[in-house]
Formats: sequence, C-alpha cells, structure tokens
Amino acid sequence: MEKPSQVKEILYEEIKKISEKEIQNQFKNETYSKLIEKILEKSIPRISHISGETNEKLGILSESISHYILTEMLIPSQRRINYKNTEIDIVIPNLNTLKDKPDNAIILLFAKSSNIETLQKKIDKLRKIQTNIRNIWVISHDKMNLPCRVYILTTNENSFSTLFSDLKNFVTNKKLDKLKIFKT
Repeated sequence: MEKPSQVKEILYEEIKKISEKEIQNQFKNETYSKLIEKILEKSIPRISHISGETNEKLGILSESISHYILTEMLIPSQRRINYKNTEIDIVIPNLNTLKDKPDNAIILLFAKSSNIETLQKKIDKLRKIQTNIRNIWVISHDKMNLPCRVYILTTNENSFSTLFSDLKNFVTNKKLDKLKIFKT
C-alpha cells in the first residue's frame, strides 16, 4: 500500500525536525502531549494532500504515532495481531495477557472509516476476545457514540494526547511495567 507509507514518511520527517533532546525532555517531564500535538499540527496539513479518505489517512497517522510513542514510553505492546480471525491493531501489554487476564489488557482500535456500522462490527468482533468493553479503546478523527472509550484527534478532555497518559496509568496500576530502561 502506498498511502500508509506516505503517511508514515511524513510523520517521521516531522519527528526528525524535533531534536532528540527535546523529545527526551518531553518524555522525562511527562509532557508528551505537547510533543504529540506538535507532531499532529505539522503532519495533518501535509497528509491532507495525499489522495484518499481523510479518516483512513488520520487512522494510519494516529496508529503510526502510537507505535512511536509506545516505544518511546517503553509501554509493552504487540501490534497487528490476528487472533481468532480478528485483527487487533494494538494490544497492551500482549496477547497472552489478553487471553489469560483480559482485565489486564487493553485493545486499541484505530478508526480508519467514518462508517459507524463498520466500526461497530469491528468492536463486536473484538468483544469476543476482550470481554471487558472498558478495555477496548477507539482512536478516531470524529466524535462517535460507542459503548467503549473513544479518543479523538483534537485537544479536548478525551483527546488523542491523553490516551498515552491513560495507558501509562493503566500499565502502572496493573503493574505491567516491569521493564525499566531509560534512553541515554
């Protein structure tokens, strides 16, 4: 697919424009929401020039940023898993935890369509794997009325930037952050 690679290319071009020291300071001071907002502010106008549906491009962007941020935050995760004929975008901390202790696992679903029925079908499939609906988190460009937690690519109370604070709290509270490594 050409579109995902174009979106990722733009994302990483924008990340490279930020100094490593600034990035490290944002994570050290837990002000990564500012970093995320800065990256989105620069990337969104650029991806608007790529052909395709806006929600798909923004879904790819938010998923790609999430991969980057989760890695930088050292939050354990597995990406793009197919389990029981269901595609999982990201599971935190891992598939084994999801299988054994679903209350200790989060599934992130990136809405790449504005079609609420399509999204609801994906959520219904995920509910067969993750029985705790509170642990299915959807990231979307649009505000949606769904039975699970929804993060929106805006700067409001349930914004995409707060997703990572919530994930960090979840991982810490569930004691899933056993590995402590700091970048130097």
